[in-house]
Amino acid sequence: KQTRLTGFPMFDEKGMHEFPPGLEEFLQAGEPPVVFTPGSAMAHGHDFFREGVKALQLIGRRGLLLSRFPHTIPQDLPDTVKHFEYVPFSDVLPRAGALVYHGGIGTCAQGLKAGIPHFVQNMAHDQRDNLSRVRDLGVGDGLAPKHFKAKRVAKVLDDLLGNPLVISRAQEIAKRFDTEAWMEETCRLVESLGQ
Repeated sequence: KQTRLTGFPMFDEKGMHEFPPGLEEFLQAGEPPVVFTPGSAMAHGHDFFREGVKALQLIGRRGLLLSRFPHTIPQDLPDTVKHFEYVPFSDVLPRAGALVYHGGIGTCAQGLKAGIPHFVQNMAHDQRDNLSRVRDLGVGDGLAPKHFKAKRVAKVLDDLLGNPLVISRAQEIAKRFDTEAWMEETCRLVESLGQ
């Protein structure tokens, strides 16, 4: 045996950061929000956030925008949408209704672990392949950037949020995640190489 699959190496800062002021109150103030994040390096997410906020308004959903680039966030957000620069995904995604993101593998894994529907706006690298896998798993859908317009985003989001099969499939996948056991098995295999 040359290769052993032990599980995904999750990057998780849960509990390492205090919640930003206002986040807990926002999460408790209504239905689970849709989380939008274009990735930690995306300094040009203006269209992503603008169209996302419009889509949320079209379907009457709350939203949480995560980006360390505040200049990409629309000004005058409605009360139903809030922006925060950083929150560990494991602190917020289990309390979200869905995840709209760029299709990065780390964010994808966090969304799978949270058991929520995925909406991928694939941009580059492995993201299109990750979208394909999200679709194959039955936990989400996506749009290419040129099609990421409010009406289309609203339609896809509404379809995902209203689809009990997608929601139950996402919850089923989440039950498979045991990151501690995966890491223990990985360490055991690495240590066995020296024996």
